[in-house]
Amino acid sequence: MPAVLDHGGEDLTDILIPPTSPSKLSYLLYPGLLITILLPAYRFVLKDYHAFLALGPGGTPKTFLGYLRVSYLRLFAISDPFRPPSLAETVYPTNGYLRQLPQRSGLRPTTAGIAPHRQLNQKCPAELHRALRDGLHKLAAAFPSLIWKGRSCFEKNGLALFLSACTESAPPDTAHPRFSHLNPTCQDTGEICHLHAMDSSMHLTLHPLDVSIVLSAGWGERHPLAGKYVHGKELLPSGFVMVYAPRQESQVETVMEIVKAGAWWVGGVDLAKANGLGGEE
Repeated sequence: MPAVLDHGGEDLTDILIPPTSPSKLSYLLYPGLLITILLPAYRFVLKDYHAFLALGPGGTPKTFLGYLRVSYLRLFAISDPFRPPSLAETVYPTNGYLRQLPQRSGLRPTTAGIAPHRQLNQKCPAELHRALRDGLHKLAAAFPSLIWKGRSCFEKNGLALFLSACTESAPPDTAHPRFSHLNPTCQDTGEICHLHAMDSSMHLTLHPLDVSIVLSAGWGERHPLAGKYVHGKELLPSGFVMVYAPRQESQVETVMEIVKAGAWWVGGVDLAKANGLGGEE
């Protein structure tokens, strides 16, 4: 024991059981704190990533990098998708296409996502999806010199209709001089609309007054990024809307009327009066 007792008055217990310093204590606490914080975050991200994958194909790659890109874009989403865009003085055509729409009955469907942006419930049966798809094919066939079919420029997949030409020119103060359409959509492709195979909803771009009618009748909502700019670039036109899937046969006609409103906005084409402009007599 002499060797132990020679430690200059130090308490024997301090020698045999050294005190734990604050720095050592923090080393013991940090791993627990990190697990407490990171584990819920990991679970949230994992669940959110799988929800992103469940939305199906769209304009964003189904990879984790694609998920991170969409997560970043959420920061710029509009606060109210049921509020129409403002009607600027330079909007042309000056008037919209729609006069009224039948009120859609019931609650609005639940929607989710940005790219892709999808309808989660109240989906239409397979026969109505076929009727809607057939309606788009028939519209293109009725106006072969005005409308062509292809793959959506926005979504990179899915049936889309495009307008080949405008039927009138915009006034100089409202025209887009670099573009061939009155109101260019997706790199001036003239895309009128595209149909989502997964949920039978559509995306299309409308005149601000027509957007207001669609929203008030309960037939759709604006895309979360409609009219939003990121790093000086407009992500989507301000009138870019989702039109909900029809739930009964009579509603297919309503959706097709909204598609005609899309052609009016893109190129000033009134398909109801276009027989002399490439439509069948």
